[in-house]
This record gives sequence, C-alpha cells and structure tokens, in this order.
Amino acid sequence: MGEEDDEPTTLEEAAKGELACLWGDLDEAVRRAINRDWSIQCENLAARIKTLTRFVGPTPWEEIQISLLESGRYQRLHAEMGVAVEVDMARVAETRRRINARMADFRARYLAPPPPAEPEP
Repeated sequence: MGEEDDEPTTLEEAAKGELACLWGDLDEAVRRAINRDWSIQCENLAARIKTLTRFVGPTPWEEIQISLLESGRYQRLHAEMGVAVEVDMARVAETRRRINARMADFRARYLAPPPPAEPEP
C-alpha cells in the first residue's frame, strides 16, 4: 500500500484489498441468509472470492471474520479450490473466549437492569 494514504499502488494490492472486503461481505451475507446458513448472494460472493484468490493467493486467516473460521467456511472454500490453508483453531477459540468475556463485561456494566429503588420512609 502507499505509505502516505494507504491507497493501493499496484493492481495486486488493490485485488488483495478487494478480496479482504469480499470476505467481510460474505460474513454479512451469511448473517442475513435464512437460518444464517447460505444464500445465492453467498454463492456469488464465494465465486468472486475464489476468482481473486486464484490470482493473489488466500487472505491470511488472521484477517478473516471469526465466524467464517469457526464455521469452517474459510477452510472449505479454499479446499474446493485445492488451496491449502492452515488455521490455528486454538487461537481462534481463544479469540472467541476473549470476545465473549468482553461482551459479558459490557452487558454487566451497561445493559444490566438498574438496582431496585430504595423504599421511601
């Protein structure tokens, strides 16, 4: 990427950036799909991901949305292309544990019901 403004300076950098965005779009499409499973939109995004991956290689798993790693979608798409990717599922699980702990803390601090009011004398 360009040093001053993080704009891509080569076609390859632009394609890698677009590929990373497509993974994010796929994560969102899965969440919007019926039963949060798969849809025609997901299929179209997967085809675009596969096309770009053939040209620039896989997006590093550390840059992929955690739900796509946990569900195995990232791994399956690459397997369908015959591209080997190694995902450290122990690190993924640890990341999920930390996310869940932060969310629990947030809920306890900001979403917990207020304490009951003191009765008036």
